[in-house]
Amino acid sequence: MIKVAPAGFRYGFVENIFREDIYEELAKAFPDVSLFTFIDKPSGGGHKRFYVGPNYYSGKDWGCICSMKQLPGIWQEVLRESVSPELINLLQVTTGIKFNSLCNFGFAFGNEGCFQQSHIDGAARPGDSAAIHSTIACLLYLNNRAGGSTGTRIYAPDRKTILFQAPNLRNSMSFFEQHPDSWHGFPLVPKSEERRIVSLSYSQESQPLILKTSLTHRLICKKNIKRLVYGKRT
Repeated sequence: MIKVAPAGFRYGFVENIFREDIYEELAKAFPDVSLFTFIDKPSGGGHKRFYVGPNYYSGKDWGCICSMKQLPGIWQEVLRESVSPELINLLQVTTGIKFNSLCNFGFAFGNEGCFQQSHIDGAARPGDSAAIHSTIACLLYLNNRAGGSTGTRIYAPDRKTILFQAPNLRNSMSFFEQHPDSWHGFPLVPKSEERRIVSLSYSQESQPLILKTSLTHRLICKKNIKRLVYGKRT
């Protein structure tokens, strides 16, 4: 399902992203949410309150994914696959949005009381100083149960009218084009539900960014050296 908002940006929703047996493995291997960091602050014109886990951001790491080494093997495979030319081409053709590089890959979790008010991402904020600006944001839903009332909402420019809300937070994906009016968020998570997602963003670079996965890189990576010296993540 792909739609064009009155403001002109594209958005959509896709079900059954992964084969069922693979999905069950991924859901089971979702990182330990008790280790996630709690975020409660204004953001992008709204307010966000939820937990964030392991994250890769190209504007900071420039291809180095050594900080993601703690991920279970199956999730490391997903991270590597997310930059494959085949997948990027498929997503481009499907969405009609241009991009060539993964700029964000991060885990997030929401339980009772979590929410994110209507906001726009840094990529669409006038004068944003970030080094990288994505052209598309994708949200993979990893809940154990189908359905759920806290699917991502796409709003009209009035920030109140709901154009779309993801109906299923199990083995599905919503996406939207980065645009000055691509307001989005999710409602308050009730006691009986939770929200497990992986957020991916892609950008259009003059030269596509390549993930640094070689043995040579791992041997000279400053983050790895610090981890060996100090015995902790940096």
